[in-house]
Amino acid sequence: MKHSYKIVLTSIVATMLLSGCGMKPYAGILIQELPLKNDVSGKVYYVEGKEAWRSPSAGYNAKTRNIHILQNAADLTLNEGYSYFAINRPFELSNIDGNMINTVKEFIEKCTPPEGQIFDIGNARCGINGSSVTAGIMIVAFKEAPKSTLTYNAKEVVNYLKQNQLYREDSYEINQEHVQKLFSKKN
Repeated sequence: MKHSYKIVLTSIVATMLLSGCGMKPYAGILIQELPLKNDVSGKVYYVEGKEAWRSPSAGYNAKTRNIHILQNAADLTLNEGYSYFAINRPFELSNIDGNMINTVKEFIEKCTPPEGQIFDIGNARCGINGSSVTAGIMIVAFKEAPKSTLTYNAKEVVNYLKQNQLYREDSYEINQEHVQKLFSKKN
């Protein structure tokens, strides 16, 4: 009996590690200062979100991952001493390049698939790649709201997610080395 318990426990742990459930998504700084023309400057960060758990529904997986990305962007903004953030990349979501989405409700409506989709293959909503357990975005964090760019108010994002029971207790981990490696491969 004890032997089978150990086998089951080992299998669960191995599955969690292989599926990405055992690790936190990463975040890190990319650029110390990004000046906006005739406006305030901000700091550029990369931040990831991950699926809540591996479900057979690709829609559910992408929905929880994409909401987690927004949550982690807001948490990172506040934890670093900023109040507002704009999404810089992916291009489809870029407030810097004119995207008008800047509320949680709108983000969820436009950038997360319906949970009931069994297969949501190849559907990168709002440019967020839909093929992995984790996905990331680049944000620009600001101390005050810029005049030339729509931003998310980080406190409002957190409050909305908590009020609607979408806020998760798992968060991100600062891992500058991972972020630098990730972006050095792309250059």
